[in-house]
Amino acid sequence: MGLNFCILASGSSGNCSVIWTDKAAVLIDCGRSAKYISEKLSEIGINPKNLKAAVISHAHIDHINASGFNFLREYNVPVYFHENILEDAYIRYGDKIHNAVSFNGSFNIGDIEVNFFDAYHKDGKISKTLGFTFLSAINGRSYKIGYITDTGKICKNIVNNLSDSNILVIESNYDKKMLAESSRPYENKKWILSDWGHLANEDAAKAIAEIKTVSMAKDSLKYVFLAHISKHHNNSEIALRVTGDTLRSMNISDINLFAAKRNSRCRAIKIS
Repeated sequence: MGLNFCILASGSSGNCSVIWTDKAAVLIDCGRSAKYISEKLSEIGINPKNLKAAVISHAHIDHINASGFNFLREYNVPVYFHENILEDAYIRYGDKIHNAVSFNGSFNIGDIEVNFFDAYHKDGKISKTLGFTFLSAINGRSYKIGYITDTGKICKNIVNNLSDSNILVIESNYDKKMLAESSRPYENKKWILSDWGHLANEDAAKAIAEIKTVSMAKDSLKYVFLAHISKHHNNSEIALRVTGDTLRSMNISDINLFAAKRNSRCRAIKIS
């Protein structure tokens, strides 16, 4: 018995994670191919037929795509959208959307409580992006997973929502120097650097330290995954070094730090 978590893929090529207990299994985003998702679920012993739901953070194609919708439809998985995100998805995918459930408040999937909060990530194609927390009680104690993979900045509300997470997934998208020296168009760089774009390594590191500092629960931020690491303007080594240096400078030494992978799953974590 326990609360389990695994990142199946993270990055601009597609994002998908899974949370499961003895009573429920839930996908977070579905931005890889149906074949890839099925294979990675099989590696950790999850039959897609047993999925109870998928929750979608926003409607960019690396978080929900046509193949992802086909996967969800094949296995008749209910897809939970905030009402604004459902509108964004409908504009792109129309009748591919099947078994959609609209939410505008907290809800439960089996023994997993799902809460959401606003993130700072939007452009002309999407109007809203969410972060999530997932809670489940094991042997009388509540455990929490915090999840935010796309945001241009971290505010106090995000910090408060993610505090006391036993597992934290947070974007660490780009290295500022690598982005500045890249050949990306100016307007695209400007958006990435803005409050509605993505999160730099230094900002992710500061956010992790702040979330850890305000957390009161035992084993808070025991496992932290740096997510959505850019293929062109970052790498795992730089992201891990920046965050590790920041945490050590603040005498924070009890975090197990990982870099999420683009084309392979991370280790599965069980907390109980």
